[in-house]
Amino acid sequence: MSEGTTSTRVLRTSELSASEIAAAATQALSEGKLVALPTDTVYGIAVNAACEAAVRRLFEIKQRIADNPLPVLIADRQDIDDLAQHIPQAADCLTEQFWPGPLTLILHKSPAISDWVTAAQPTVGLRVPDHEVTRGVLRQANFAVAVTSANLSGQPEAVSPRQVLTTFGGLLDLLIDDGPCPGGLPSTVLDLTVSPPHILRDGPISREQLEQITGQVD
Repeated sequence: MSEGTTSTRVLRTSELSASEIAAAATQALSEGKLVALPTDTVYGIAVNAACEAAVRRLFEIKQRIADNPLPVLIADRQDIDDLAQHIPQAADCLTEQFWPGPLTLILHKSPAISDWVTAAQPTVGLRVPDHEVTRGVLRQANFAVAVTSANLSGQPEAVSPRQVLTTFGGLLDLLIDDGPCPGGLPSTVLDLTVSPPHILRDGPISREQLEQITGQVD
């Protein structure tokens, strides 16, 4: 059940049930620890978004600049209402079509999201990953979970547990090993706080797919 470095605990989905993994990961996150999670795109490092110390530690080990906000993963579409406000109608159509899946939506954040997660910006990126083990963790957590790709800023994203440990072994408290990620590319990021919507990062969901739902996209 545990391997890798002396301080990073590794839980394999091939050896433990989803409920056991969710319980262990949620406990670690609630204690302010850093947890590497598999998703449908790439591996991510997760923290309790309500724990400032954990958020700061994540910025530090990832060497992420302080004004680059962290996205938040959610378990289900309805969770969007707790974390965002002034949600446009386009968001409903997009989430119905592409969630769970590789689309991150930038929305006006609710007061439930702390400024240290969003780098004091008034918006937040939200996504429902198409990965049942990680969604189980998110469902069990009673707090928002900020997650960013498990790589040093500017370096290629990690798509396997080995890559995560090579970069962050000893710096992470827990790693959920579900083998290679099936997607391999970070999510498409679409800003819905501007009109027309603006693509901040190209990804698996194409401009053409988005425009079929929203009309013009910048």
